[in-house]
Amino acid sequence: MCLAGLFKELAAEHGLDQEETRHLLESIISDTLSCATQQKFLAAFDGKRLQIYKGEGRSGYEGLVEIPPEKVRKEIVRLFRYRLDAELKRRKAFAEHEYLKTLRGKVLKGTIDRILENGCLSVLFYIEELFSCREWLGICPVANQPCRERGTYRKGQGLYFFISSVRLVQEGRLYRHVITLSRSTPQLTEALLIRQTGHNGVKCVRRIAGKISVVNSETRLPRESIIAVGKELRERIKVRCLTC
Repeated sequence: MCLAGLFKELAAEHGLDQEETRHLLESIISDTLSCATQQKFLAAFDGKRLQIYKGEGRSGYEGLVEIPPEKVRKEIVRLFRYRLDAELKRRKAFAEHEYLKTLRGKVLKGTIDRILENGCLSVLFYIEELFSCREWLGICPVANQPCRERGTYRKGQGLYFFISSVRLVQEGRLYRHVITLSRSTPQLTEALLIRQTGHNGVKCVRRIAGKISVVNSETRLPRESIIAVGKELRERIKVRCLTC
């Protein structure tokens, strides 16, 4: 039973610190043995060596008898690995969700990967993380698409989308992230203008998606930036400078 060798391997593979990995393994081994046998077990790592103790009903350390790990039945080892895998997937999903939540309310450029039968867009994003670049899929429902754009999209087309929501959904033992996108929200106009100009004092007060966006700005915005956003959204951008 090569559980001791799993220790450092898991820490490196799943980005856990070694102390967290040790506690996780000890807890799952103890719980798995206790549940499978209806007896009390305690697992502990002593350096690189796994120690397993069985409770004999007496109190304190006198009631613990050490059991060699190789004596544990193979079906219990398989159950342990199953429970460990499920817990690691759960932790990974929640860690990813904490990161993805920070993208809510932002604008990212994505590539249309598929156009579903119901008209929804499956959009592929490349998101820069600390030491890597990850691919994520988002969904833009028909209701979040400007009427004039519906039916005109094509696979491989690159467009900017507003990230409306990020949810973590559990389906049995699997977790998936549901990233909902929008091309019709007034916040997309605001975010694109801020992205183009670097000015934060921008507010889209009215938008008819695919026709016109009316924007209030605390400062005069460059004409070329307004034209660029209008071209991206395929609509007229009317900017009112509040201080001019």
